[in-house]
Amino acid sequence: MLKKWISNYFGRLKLNKKFLIIYIFCVILPLIITDAFLFRSVVRTEMTNQEHYRESAIETYSNYLADLLSYDANMASAIDLNKSLNTFINTPYKDSYDYYYQYMMMFSNSFFTTLSDLNWDRVVIYTDNKTMMNGNYFHPLSEAEKEVWYQGFIERGEDEGIFVYYDHDPVMKTFDQHRFIYVRRMTSTKSIIDKIVTIEHKHSRITKDLYNLSVNCSMYLCSGDYVIYSNDNAGIGYQDLVEKANRNPYATVREFKMYGNTFTVYAFTEKLSITSVIKNNIPIILIMIFFTLLLPVVILRVLERSITERIKTLEKAFGEGDNDILQPIKEITGSDEISSLMHNYNRIVDINKELTQTIYKDKLREQESDIARKNAELLALQSQINPHFLFNALESIRMHSILKGETETAEMVQRLAVMQRQNVEWHEDSVTIEEEEEFIDAYLQLQSYRFGDRISFNIDIKEDCSNVLIPKLTLVTFVENACIHGIESKSSQGWIFVRVYKNDGQLMIEVEDTGDGMDEEEVSLLQERMNNVTIDTIKKAKHVGILNACLRIKMMFNNQARFSIESEKGIGTSVIIMIPEDLITTA
Repeated sequence: MLKKWISNYFGRLKLNKKFLIIYIFCVILPLIITDAFLFRSVVRTEMTNQEHYRESAIETYSNYLADLLSYDANMASAIDLNKSLNTFINTPYKDSYDYYYQYMMMFSNSFFTTLSDLNWDRVVIYTDNKTMMNGNYFHPLSEAEKEVWYQGFIERGEDEGIFVYYDHDPVMKTFDQHRFIYVRRMTSTKSIIDKIVTIEHKHSRITKDLYNLSVNCSMYLCSGDYVIYSNDNAGIGYQDLVEKANRNPYATVREFKMYGNTFTVYAFTEKLSITSVIKNNIPIILIMIFFTLLLPVVILRVLERSITERIKTLEKAFGEGDNDILQPIKEITGSDEISSLMHNYNRIVDINKELTQTIYKDKLREQESDIARKNAELLALQSQINPHFLFNALESIRMHSILKGETETAEMVQRLAVMQRQNVEWHEDSVTIEEEEEFIDAYLQLQSYRFGDRISFNIDIKEDCSNVLIPKLTLVTFVENACIHGIESKSSQGWIFVRVYKNDGQLMIEVEDTGDGMDEEEVSLLQERMNNVTIDTIKKAKHVGILNACLRIKMMFNNQARFSIESEKGIGTSVIIMIPEDLITTA
């Protein structure tokens, strides 16, 4: 009884109310309640992980400092325990020559120069032996007395120490102003000579070593108020760094005392965001999604029966509409929006059947008629040109037979056969330029019989243009026009040139003759008619040869072909056809 009441209740609800119930009780409330607790736990875990990252990064920096200073201590100890070196330092020398001789003898057998990396470290021994000369490794103790590190070393009163600071005005300008110096008093041998050894590291070495350490935090290494190194390139000062650490919950600070100096390491991690928490806790998020979907599934299952079955019925009806015929829905249940949609669908089916028989099919017949009409017009254009060429060819043979007899008729008939074969094969309107070249050559050879020495010709077609498709018998139309209107009316010898090449993204076709030429008004009129030719203008024109060819070229190349004429009276005429290269096709 309860199940039936629930089904009837949800069946009467509007879709917007049904989806509202789904979102509130199946999505929003479960997510808010469940995720509030789980997300809090995830955030705490992520903060703990970040703290671990910071501690690990600080430990890495601490170990680096310990290793570096252990290296300095071992090197200084080795120098201090070297007896031959101590003997050399404690010995009073008679003169500079005596000192230099002993210096060379001692260093030729000494391991002193191999203890340090000379590219990164500077080892200096300061002594109050006044008989020694100032040099690379040895300096008088008086030079160190004004240095900040020496004053600090004396104040501490210890045998070794580390001093790190920025020296604004160094006494000895032999290294860099970023000072990182290990100092040790040499006491292994008893002597009245006071001596100390210093190992100074270049700041670039410290920077390079720390940069190569693998950490995922923003790190700062400080000595006192001097920032030795930072990996975030922020250029932050020490006081700002302290303030940043005090107010930042994602910061960890540790101090390390080494050889009388206190080093402070600051580690910062990025502030937690929802995106970063989700990215770092994908498994937990997946568990959250899994459990928050359990309750929605139960409620959605109740609503699903009142919606999906009828939607599937409607979907099936739409899917059965093959061959432009939609099938009506036979049984409609319910009284909500889906039911109304199904009724409306059936009305659309009835209307569609009527429209299919009237508008759609009538429109199809109209389109088919239009296509047939255009094809007929094109065939008419093609048919116009056939008798034109055949007449001229036969006329040439007739004139030649009258003037010179029948001895060369066979050769002329062969040329005519080439032309006639091209002329009658209208089942394909497009030919390659190479095929059109054969027709042009045959036509010009025939004209050579007619005009004799009065006509010469040259055909130059670039290799990359020979396979380009053009409308059949279009180029020869321009060649014929050059013969009839250019060479025929000229008593002296004339030339016809045919050139095809590519230039600046255009396919260029030139037909040039050295005939009588045209005046400027004729050129302007003909060029305007060629570029704006239509079927209607051809129907009205008396001479259709050139215009026919222009129209067919424009139709083939999407009306993008352009025609240009250059002519000078008494010099000749050149017709140039320009076709965009991206519109051409090849065989």
